[in-house]
Amino acid sequence: MKKNKGYHPPLTVSRPALLVQGSDMEFRRLISRLVLVMRRLRQIRRHFGWRIGLTGPQYVLLVNVAYLQGAGGVAVTMLARDMRVTSAFVTGESRRLIQRGLLAKHANPKDSRSTLLMLTPAGRRCIDALVPEIRKVNDALFGRVDKASFRFAGRFLDELAAGSADALELIRRAGYG
Repeated sequence: MKKNKGYHPPLTVSRPALLVQGSDMEFRRLISRLVLVMRRLRQIRRHFGWRIGLTGPQYVLLVNVAYLQGAGGVAVTMLARDMRVTSAFVTGESRRLIQRGLLAKHANPKDSRSTLLMLTPAGRRCIDALVPEIRKVNDALFGRVDKASFRFAGRFLDELAAGSADALELIRRAGYG
């Protein structure tokens, strides 16, 4: 009698660095964990936004402005590049934050084609009030990560971010989406 060995799908990767003993199972597990963490990070961001009356993406934009604005503000294009979103997204969401009194915009004195964004005093108060909770959540989120893992993860995610751009370009050129 023949023993049923079950279905073994073809490999979803071919790069040797991603295979363990000829199997892509660890790769599949990695993707599943990345998706899980991404989903949880979105929930965390949504929660922080909710705490100050914003959507998750608006919260992320506000925090990014806070950390990038320096003394004179941050250019919309630089903010979009740093967040890896379009300038149109930054413009649309920042408009809502300006209407709420959390951001201010002004012309860039160094480039008349550019707009700079800065937190208003109300925006700073929102961030300052939320920081104790953000710190507590981030400490829990990264509580099991040591210094070496943190440094490795940063490099790994930079490489993965660059590879994800390559993958999307491949899909775009092939006409898949």
